[in-house]
Amino acid sequence: MKALLLSLFLAFAADVPLEDPALEARAQALMREVRCVACENEPVSQSSAAIAEDMRARIREMIADGASDQEVRDWFESRYGEFVLFRPKGQGFSGFFLWGGPFILLVSGLLIGWLTAKQRRSDAAAPVESEDA
Repeated sequence: MKALLLSLFLAFAADVPLEDPALEARAQALMREVRCVACENEPVSQSSAAIAEDMRARIREMIADGASDQEVRDWFESRYGEFVLFRPKGQGFSGFFLWGGPFILLVSGLLIGWLTAKQRRSDAAAPVESEDA
């Protein structure tokens, strides 16, 4: 019976906002930046998964303890990897492909299309030699 009451208390206390509105606003902003690891493409602020509740509670706890926004992001990144952040840092070789890859693919596609069109025009303009001669 005590375990049931304790679990109910923890469930209701999990999403209790911080008393300071400025700190709660920071926590809410961070909750929109951190991805739920169970739902994958949903921020923890909108997820109803149990782990998202724990993540929201951890964000509020860290903010209440005086952690900066970057410290909170770093903690979640160290625990779950860069995937947990909706705005990854994008540094180094992986960052180049993350931010530069789509542009490289676009330029490559345009170049292939242009070369194909040029080849077809030259094939259509070339005289056809007959085999009767």
